[in-house]
Amino acid sequence: MKIKILMENTAPDGLCREHGLSVYINYNNTPILLDGGSSGRFLENAESLGVDITGIKLAVLSHGHYDHGDGLAAFLAQNEQAAVYFRPAALAEHWSDNGGERHYIGLSGEVKGLLAERGRQGDGAAQISPGVWLIPDEVAHEQSLVLEGEKGLVIFNSCCHAGAGHIVRGVKERFPGKGVQALIGGLHLMGKNTHCLGVAPGIVKNLGKWLFEELEVETLYTGHCTGDPAFELLKEAYPHRVVRLTTGLEIEL
Repeated sequence: MKIKILMENTAPDGLCREHGLSVYINYNNTPILLDGGSSGRFLENAESLGVDITGIKLAVLSHGHYDHGDGLAAFLAQNEQAAVYFRPAALAEHWSDNGGERHYIGLSGEVKGLLAERGRQGDGAAQISPGVWLIPDEVAHEQSLVLEGEKGLVIFNSCCHAGAGHIVRGVKERFPGKGVQALIGGLHLMGKNTHCLGVAPGIVKNLGKWLFEELEVETLYTGHCTGDPAFELLKEAYPHRVVRLTTGLEIEL
C-alpha cells in the first residue's frame, strides 16, 4: 500500500499546512481518503502530490472534529462517487476547554448536511472493502481504519482519543494472531500548543513501552496532536521505530 499525507500541522516549502489531518491511501488499487483537514486546502496539496481526488472510492471520517472533517465539503464538491463512512455521534456537538475558554470544535453545519446526504453511518466493526475495516473504540464518535497488509495490520487512528494502547490492543483482539506493522496518526498528547506536553513524561514513556514492547507495534508514524515534546520522548527511546508525520510524507508498506 502507498500512503501520502495530504495535510498535517507541518509542511515543507511548496505545500500547505494547517491544524488538521488528511491522508490518502492506495490499498490494492483502491484509493481511500481518511479525513479532510479543517479546510479544503488539502486539495491543493493533493494536486501537487499527484493524487487524483476524483478517483477516490472510499472516504472515512475518523471522528467528529472540525480539523478532520470540515475539509470534506470541498472534497465532496469535486468527488461525486465516494461515500463517507462515519459513526453517528460524529454529528453531535463537540466542545473543548483547551486554552481556558470553552469553544466549539465539532463539524460545520454544511458538512453535517453533506454527511446526511452522502454519508454511511455505522457503529459496529465493519469490513467496507476486502481487507479494509472500520473498528470503533470507546470514544463514541471515533473509529480506526484498519488495513490488512502482507506484513501485518496497518492501523490509522487520527487522534487516538481513547488512548493509543487501548486502541491497538482492541484491534489486535479482533484479529487474533496478526501483528501490527504500523500505527499511523496523532496520539493526543500535546498541551495548549504543539510545544507543550499535555501529560507527565512518565506517561509518554509508559505508552512507548506498551506500544512497542508489549503490543509489538513495528513502526509508529505520528504527528498532528502528538506534539513535539511527546514525539521527542518517543523518538529518543525508539529512534528507529518512530517517524514524524508531515504534509507530503510518502509511506510504502
